[in-house]
Parts: sequence; structure tokens; C-alpha cells
Amino acid sequence: MTTVYMITNNYLLKNPIIYKKEVSDEQKREDNLLSFKGEKTASELLKREELKKVKTIYSSTYKSAIGSAKYLSEELDLPIYIDSRLKERRIGVLTGNDETFLKETQTHDFDYKYPSGESLNMVIERMKTCLKDILFHNEEEVVAVFTHDIALESLFTIWCDKGYSLENQMILNYKDNVIIDGGYHKTRLFRLDFEGDKLRNITWEQEKEL
Repeated sequence: MTTVYMITNNYLLKNPIIYKKEVSDEQKREDNLLSFKGEKTASELLKREELKKVKTIYSSTYKSAIGSAKYLSEELDLPIYIDSRLKERRIGVLTGNDETFLKETQTHDFDYKYPSGESLNMVIERMKTCLKDILFHNEEEVVAVFTHDIALESLFTIWCDKGYSLENQMILNYKDNVIIDGGYHKTRLFRLDFEGDKLRNITWEQEKEL
């Protein structure tokens, strides 16, 4: 059995980072740092007995994900493997619409994308390929993966039944239990158990925004 913990941390710095030269919106998202609460939340992962069994740590290229992974890395004396395939969905060029419109449209049309952006099907493909590599290189081990909400939700559509809430938010059900409820969560921790590359079970914890 291979166990993969997938973790997201959305306690981000609210004050904007000021750049002295032009930087793309995508780079700004990638550079966004954890807030004090985000750092504290990440450090509290060390209290979890199950995470002390982790043998390999992966993170997206986002500074917030690396900032979340660093505490576990230092505690367990393990390197962090950075993989760009674990990044959040690339939004692309806003063409008179906004991110809310994009999210609502993409949950119904997995091929829809903005110019230079990614569709959910594109995100699913890179996340699926990344997970396959992680499972291949860490058979019978425990792994921690620090990623992001939409990337994670896209991956889970592989195993879950899809529906929609009254607010038209995507709902995902796994074994008749709601695993993605369409709400915004400050932190998420999912445990995925695999035999080879076959998923056997998912358990989860999610902290909603108050």
C-alpha cells in the first residue's frame, strides 16, 4: 500500500507584494506568501503522528506550497522535490471576464480556457501524470504532496461522481460521501491509499473559512 497525503494551505498574505518592474499575474500568484496564520498552520502539521511516517515530500513551484512543506522537510530531514505539474490551474489572459466567471464556466465545460490559460482537462492530465510518477518512485511508502485547490479538485474528478450545488458550485462524491462541497476551505488534507496505481480509498479533513 502506498499512501499519498495531499495538502493545501490557503492562508495567504493579504498585503500585496510590490514589484519594481512588470510581473505577470501568474507570477504574482506563484510568488504569494503564506500569512502568519498560514505559517502557523503549516508548522502544526508536525503534531500529526501519521505525517511522521512520510518518506518523500513534493511541492508545487508556488512559494506558499513550498512554505507549507518546509516545516515537514526540516522536521523529517527530507528534501522537497519541486514539480511544476502540481501548480494551480493557469488562469491566462482575462478577456473582459473575471476569475469567478472562469471557475463557473470551467466546472461545466472542462475544455474551456482563457487565452494562454489551462482548461480543467489540461490540469487533470498533468496532475494524473505527476501522480503516476510519484506512485512509481515511492511504492509502499508514505508521501506528502503540497498542491492547490483547483488542481486537486480536477484530479479528484477521475474517481468521483460529479454534481452541482444550488449555487452552481461543483460537488464531488466519493463512495456516496461528499468529498468536494463547492465551498472555500482554508486548509485541506486528503489521504489517498493506492495498491500499485489503483486508488483504494480517500479520507479527508477540510477547514472552512469562518
